[in-house]
Amino acid sequence: MIRWLLLIPFALLIAIGASGTFFLIASMVDPVMALLTGDTLFVGFWSLLDAVFAAEDPGPIVEDAFLAVGRIMFTLLIFPPLLVAIVSEVLGMRSLLWHVIATAVLTAAVPWILRGQARIASPEELHVSFVLGLTGAVAGLVYWAIIGGREPRRKEPTEPMSSGS
Repeated sequence: MIRWLLLIPFALLIAIGASGTFFLIASMVDPVMALLTGDTLFVGFWSLLDAVFAAEDPGPIVEDAFLAVGRIMFTLLIFPPLLVAIVSEVLGMRSLLWHVIATAVLTAAVPWILRGQARIASPEELHVSFVLGLTGAVAGLVYWAIIGGREPRRKEPTEPMSSGS
C-alpha cells in the first residue's frame, strides 16, 4: 500500500523532473532543437505581447497562454511516464527495458499521434522525435531506478518476499 501511496508518485515526480531537465538541456545544446525551440519561443513571446497590448483585458489571453503551455508539458513530459507506470504496475512488468523503451516510444510518438495525418517526415521532425524518445527514456530509467524494478513481484500478498529461512 505504501508503494501505491508514496513511492510511485514520488518516483513519477522525480522521473518527470529528470526528463524535463534533459529536454531543457537538449533544447539548448542540440542545434536542431535550439533552432526549433528558439524560434517557437521567440515568435510565441512576441505574439503574446502583441495580443496582450492590443486587448482591453489581457487576463484571458495570458491565462490561455499558460493553459496551452501546461497542456504541452503534460502531453510531452507527464502523460507518457504516467501511462507506462500505470500499465507496468497493473501488469506487474518491472523490467528496465520495458520502462525505458515503452516510455521512449510513447513520448516520441506523441507528436505523430496528435498530428493525425500520414505523410513523409522531414529529417528535422525525425530528429525532434529522437530527442523526445531520449527524453522518455530518461523518464523510464529514473522511474525504474527509484521504484525498485529489480524487486520480484509476490504471487500472494501474504507470501514473504524471500523464501530463505
